[in-house]
Amino acid sequence: MDFIEGRKIIRSDLLSGVEHFFTTRELCLFSKEADMTDNRRVVEEFLGQKMATNQPVHGINIEKVVSGKFFYADTDGLLLRKGCAAYMNFGDCVPVILYCGDGGIIAHAGWRGTVQKMAQTAVKRMTTEFGVNANEIKAVIGPAICLDCFQVGKDVYDGLYGSVTDHTEGFRERYGEYYAGLKDINRQQLIEAGVEQIDVCPYCTACGEKLFFSYRHENKTGYRHSAVLKL
Repeated sequence: MDFIEGRKIIRSDLLSGVEHFFTTRELCLFSKEADMTDNRRVVEEFLGQKMATNQPVHGINIEKVVSGKFFYADTDGLLLRKGCAAYMNFGDCVPVILYCGDGGIIAHAGWRGTVQKMAQTAVKRMTTEFGVNANEIKAVIGPAICLDCFQVGKDVYDGLYGSVTDHTEGFRERYGEYYAGLKDINRQQLIEAGVEQIDVCPYCTACGEKLFFSYRHENKTGYRHSAVLKL
């Protein structure tokens, strides 16, 4: 846990030395219900530069952040080189941050993106773009809805089940009800892509300490928490 102007943020020890964090309810950067310009200003002043962002469509398209362009439509992944900063917004979906010495990616993996293997798509883009092996990549999975809170239909369950070969974690079928743990499934996708250094945030967006916003469990709230990365 850390703070920006007294407001809570979450960082991963795995990316020590890399400026990254997940905002909480105390430092919201996006809302459909209110103007969050002041909070974005606070974060950009903290980072010392303007941030790029995206419009997610629950796909696997990854765009490279380029100088002078700060908004990327129809995009669920942002690739950053040194000198770039970006943020991405989440309600219950999984934030995935990948990093190697030369660059990084922020990816949005809801259940649709997870079925399409967004995490593995991002790893492949990293290895191609930066000429690294998957085992050189550090991965952080941010706060997202947990297995206990994410009940799904059988079609969604089957799609997620088919996205990995190891089903030890992330799946539960009980009395005709189906539950999926998106963080666990994305972690397994990363492992199957060859990533060895992975940190998974323990917080659920829907239960526990209520540090984050939950689209599913807060009446489709328009507020979002964010993943921020600066290289």
